[in-house]
Amino acid sequence: MDPQRFSYAWLWAYLFFWSAALGGLFFVALQHLTGSIWSVVIRRVAESFAAQMWVVALFAVPILAFAWFGDSFHLFPWLDVHHVEGDEVLAGKQPYLNVVFLSLRIVVFMGVWVLASHFFVTRSLAQDAKGAGRNEGTKKMRSWAPAFMLFFGLSVTFTGFDLMMSLDPHWFSTIFGVYTFAGVFVTGLAVIILGVVFLRSRRVLDADVVRPDHLHSLGGLLFAFSCFWAYIAFSQYMLIWYGHLPEETSWYTDRFVGGWGTVSGALAIVRWVIPFFLLLSRKAKTSPRRLALVSVIAIFGQLLDLYWVIMPQLHTNGPVLSWPELGPLLAMGGILVWLLTRFFARHPAMAVGDPLLTQSVEYRL
Repeated sequence: MDPQRFSYAWLWAYLFFWSAALGGLFFVALQHLTGSIWSVVIRRVAESFAAQMWVVALFAVPILAFAWFGDSFHLFPWLDVHHVEGDEVLAGKQPYLNVVFLSLRIVVFMGVWVLASHFFVTRSLAQDAKGAGRNEGTKKMRSWAPAFMLFFGLSVTFTGFDLMMSLDPHWFSTIFGVYTFAGVFVTGLAVIILGVVFLRSRRVLDADVVRPDHLHSLGGLLFAFSCFWAYIAFSQYMLIWYGHLPEETSWYTDRFVGGWGTVSGALAIVRWVIPFFLLLSRKAKTSPRRLALVSVIAIFGQLLDLYWVIMPQLHTNGPVLSWPELGPLLAMGGILVWLLTRFFARHPAMAVGDPLLTQSVEYRL
């Protein structure tokens, strides 16, 4: 197998599952930050994805190896000494774009994400053991949520810069961090909705407890942030198109030639047009089948989006998809599905010890 092709495929798969786990963690922290009541009955599903952050951190280890052994894998062009020599732009970015600082950022970000997921999930589970009405854990989680949110915003932004934007080190976009966040949260919402709908269909979650009102709130978030992604994507494109600077427009030019032009059009349809019209009505947002369908489309949209961002650096003429690309995706997915199954086999599917559970069950729009 071509080492460079494998490294790009691994990065693609890693960023997708990173989006799902970190999106779940963000959802959990957001609910504690806002003191949300409606989400208590479904928060455990989000916690199940956040709890897998440790294995996502292990998936990042090969990326560090690709960086340190760049001569073999050629993942980041700025690691090639011959590529940097005589290039004033890359030479000026060397204090930031170097393998030691990149590794440090990845390790620190991953370390904090793993610790945060452990903190929120273990305290939620501990409340189950203590019984309903004990709110010490809730108070601690609520007090630490603001600090995590500040770190989350910075870490997601710089991860987008490091692992995606730096694949084309001459290109830059100050809005790319927000673009990365939009994809992460939409993915997190999609996997949470799929988890809720699946557990509800298997009666692990009672349909009289997780009611259409809860589904509507989840659907409303997915609808809103699909629109938010479209707004950010268009804003980024529009500003670069209007500025018409060669060092900025080249990134989009690469994605509008050959087969990539078709992918660019499909991306807008899959990530915004379809979710917008399928979730526009109130009835659609309360339909488990409709929500599951749109969630699958949103997940496919994130995979397509990441592929569109990453792969033109490797396949300049158009998309190429075969077993070298699908292998890492299926391997990581299989591991995470197994871990999620174990999680629900060992823990309640609902935060039964949360002091706000009764109010959440009674939630009505």
